[in-house]
Amino acid sequence: MGKITIVGMGWMAGQLTQDAMAAFRQAQRVLLHTDHCGCADWLRAQGIPFESLDALYESCEDFDEHVSAAAQAVLEAAEEGDVVYGVFDVRDRSAVALVAQAAERVRVVAGPPAEGALLAYANGELRVVEASDWESCHFSPRESCLIRELDNRELAAELKLKLMAVYPEESEIWVLNAEAAPERLPLYALDRCERYDHRTCVLVPAQREITRLERYDFEHLNEIMRFLMSPTGCPWDRVQTHETLRTCMLEEAYEVMDAIDEGDPAHLYEELGDMLLQVAMHAEYARLHGEFDMSDVTTAICEKMIHRHSHIFGQDTAGDPDQVIDLWNRNKMAERGQTSRTEVLRSVTRTLPALLRAVKVLKRSADVGLCEGDVAALVSQAGEKLGALSGKGDGEALLGEALLAICGVARLKDVDPEIALNRAVDRFIERFAAVEAQIAADGARMDDIAPDAMKRLYWDLVKL
Repeated sequence: MGKITIVGMGWMAGQLTQDAMAAFRQAQRVLLHTDHCGCADWLRAQGIPFESLDALYESCEDFDEHVSAAAQAVLEAAEEGDVVYGVFDVRDRSAVALVAQAAERVRVVAGPPAEGALLAYANGELRVVEASDWESCHFSPRESCLIRELDNRELAAELKLKLMAVYPEESEIWVLNAEAAPERLPLYALDRCERYDHRTCVLVPAQREITRLERYDFEHLNEIMRFLMSPTGCPWDRVQTHETLRTCMLEEAYEVMDAIDEGDPAHLYEELGDMLLQVAMHAEYARLHGEFDMSDVTTAICEKMIHRHSHIFGQDTAGDPDQVIDLWNRNKMAERGQTSRTEVLRSVTRTLPALLRAVKVLKRSADVGLCEGDVAALVSQAGEKLGALSGKGDGEALLGEALLAICGVARLKDVDPEIALNRAVDRFIERFAAVEAQIAADGARMDDIAPDAMKRLYWDLVKL
């Protein structure tokens, strides 16, 4: 079994290093990833025989298959003796695959980076990707992006759309083609170049001026809040605390619910943004006061999701949603060190709306067989308590028990009592408006109508 020497050969013959030339001269067998390069010309001039893997481009259906086939071809060649494998750049995916599969037999001779000259135009953080990986790449305008091997116009068009979702379409980019000087053009013209081949590289510089961006990500929100809550930021934002923001969080949550009820996606993402802003403000206030920061927030929820989904990330099993919920609750009890079901009931947040809290408590008690009941029994129970209100009993306790029974009905009917009551209030307002409109149509005012007459008109509308 022979050894494999991977050589970074660059684009042109002049980019071959002394170590690269020595490796080729001493090679028993030379394989080039492609012979469309200056190294192939140099090898011919030196009288050094070589083979190329260009035929694989035609026989493979996609880039992943090509990478696998190229690595396999080199491994098979090495079965007969030592091999020198020339690639434009040692970051080539087939070279990476060889190192992963046969590291003990591989030596790497680094050469100049294929994108060479473009590196001078990068400023700060730089991300290097292969154009063929465009679908799985996550771009950020905070860092420059260098894209290698942009070999056709169709790929350039797809990549342009992906980039313009992050960088402004007017952004100036640099395109480098082999021996030519880097060319500057706007991002929207990336698919209008005269030439594309495996040596084409593109540099998209970072966009750090936040007001110029057209799309923003989570870190941009944190960046904005860091500035607004800094000593030179916004006078209002600077004085906010966990306590002053408490009510805002609740209001934003309810506005998200309204947007969900409306069924308007644009309104929903706007309201979700307002809610996310509250999280960012709490996290930034906490960071400024040495309590925690946003990474603690995201770490806590990620750890929770991993632990609670032990049927996905662990050894537990759950075949349906009910089993998942049961497992979730058991994992939650273990996390919180709860040893009794009473602790579970008491852990339901007291600041929840009362109807919602009641449903959650009843659901958790029903999980162990208590308060199961049935709809008819609960309706009867609610009726008894409401009937007793006309007597001298504790009105608050009787009404509370009636509401608790009604919440039990809501749970069994899979109805959210908060939503049900809110929608009933909406219907009441609409009927009230209809009563007022009818009175106005009759040439009168509500203040002039006897209460009994108004009630009859209202209940006539309820029956419709």
